Amino acid sequence: MVEYMIPKFLTTIPPELLGRVRDLEMMTSSESCNRSINQLLQRTVLLGGKRLRPLLTYLCGSFFGVNAADLDTYAKAIEMVHAASLSHDDVVDGAKTRRGKPSINAESTNKHAVLAGDYLLADVIVELSKRGNLPLVQEMSLVIQALAEGEWIQLDAAESRKYSRELIELIANKKTASVMSWCAVAPATLAGLPEAVIGYARDFGYHLGLAFQQMDDTLDFSGNSKKDHLLDLENGIINSVLYEWMELNPELKERFLAGESASSVWSEKNLDRAVNIVEARARDHLDKCLELIEVMAKEIPSHSQLTYEQITKAKEPLIEIVHYLGRRTY
Repeated sequence: MVEYMIPKFLTTIPPELLGRVRDLEMMTSSESCNRSINQLLQRTVLLGGKRLRPLLTYLCGSFFGVNAADLDTYAKAIEMVHAASLSHDDVVDGAKTRRGKPSINAESTNKHAVLAGDYLLADVIVELSKRGNLPLVQEMSLVIQALAEGEWIQLDAAESRKYSRELIELIANKKTASVMSWCAVAPATLAGLPEAVIGYARDFGYHLGLAFQQMDDTLDFSGNSKKDHLLDLENGIINSVLYEWMELNPELKERFLAGESASSVWSEKNLDRAVNIVEARARDHLDKCLELIEVMAKEIPSHSQLTYEQITKAKEPLIEIVHYLGRRTY
């Protein structure tokens, strides 16, 4: 079930698209799938969630003139890949809960969780290959590759404690922006748009993904957030806010670099400043998203059957989703 966002956001989305997101069946497609794998996935990483990624895929499809029914496989694919990454992340992070329920590794074992995530990824590639669009199979393969690279880089950084602003953005690019980019690139590719417009779509997803991650990082330190408070800090993850906070508190940063845990050196000194820095950076990415929507809106009529009025109407929910990410609380 979709966790719906905010009334103004909802009013701009065609009801049929909301219905498709709600009714998207999140199950592995293979008839040979072991029943216990499917049951484990249904109880954990495939249960609940906002389904923002499938929604974004459908909204971009509407903007580019792609029939919603032609997007079902692709919208499902990106949510399944996201679920697989959660399965693997829960093992790496030693998580105990996910969305208020036992995490997949707590529900079973670390080995089962890894294998279930692997199975999801394989199922996605099998289903995409059946559609016969090789460029999008390759595109998804690059997304999966980026997710693994991002997690690897994050693990290396946690061990070495060598962080930089650029490194943290690189991790966000690979773990979050790559996924968001797919949501725009897949519909643009299916619409047969030229490489230049597909490039704009990719950039839109990139900036949206970075903004999403940066706002997510700020929510970890917000008392108004519906997310678990200080979760990254407790897990020893140096996100963008924690990095800026350490830069503003060099004496605490030195203690961290000397071997103390982030949670043991933690204080709220300069926290507001750190959050403001990251929020400002996220807003810059969101502003870039709005610019790219307008650039694409001018380009699309030359390459599709959509009228100016149809494009104007289709871009409204995309604009709202950008605004929503700038004020989300979960």
